[in-house]
Amino acid sequence: MEDKYYYEYETDSSYCYPSTYVLKNKLNIIDENELKAAERSITSLRTAQLMQNPICGKLDFNYLKSIHKFIFGDIYEWAGVTRTVNIEKGNTFCRCEFIEEQMDSIMRKLKNENYLENLSPEKLAERLAYYIGEINAIHPFREGNGRTQRMFIEFLALHNGFLLDFAKISDDEMLEASVQTFNLEYAFMSKLLLRALSINE
Repeated sequence: MEDKYYYEYETDSSYCYPSTYVLKNKLNIIDENELKAAERSITSLRTAQLMQNPICGKLDFNYLKSIHKFIFGDIYEWAGVTRTVNIEKGNTFCRCEFIEEQMDSIMRKLKNENYLENLSPEKLAERLAYYIGEINAIHPFREGNGRTQRMFIEFLALHNGFLLDFAKISDDEMLEASVQTFNLEYAFMSKLLLRALSINE
């Protein structure tokens, strides 16, 4: 998987400044590295705030959108809004016209599983691995998918009485696990999530 997104067309003029890959932003930053630094600082603060005061509501697609809007709303006008371009990063993600349909299907499945309540830690890790893999494959937002889906999975674990600490998983491990889940192989991601789970006391 690559660091940059690639597009169906050569450039992404709807989200990026002309002839660049720099995302249009509320800070009016046109330097890619400067934007990354500002985004990292702002989203780290927002993520910490969110962990202290989680958003209330059903664990559905609107909830995922709310997480994204909270984390990225100070930077991007489109925070919390489904992307309108097709993107890939080593793998091709869900086409934008099918995102709502696919996400609604995944969230209905989660609801039908009673939001993973009353599962053993091992089984919980298995199902969390499945859902983070599915959300990642859809990649509903133009940017910030990884941070948003990890937060959603953390809240899903918390709903079931567990803390999920992604700091216990290295970036390389997470990357490899994400590649495997994209190929419908969930065992490694499940193993990593089980290691990161602990009972919320």
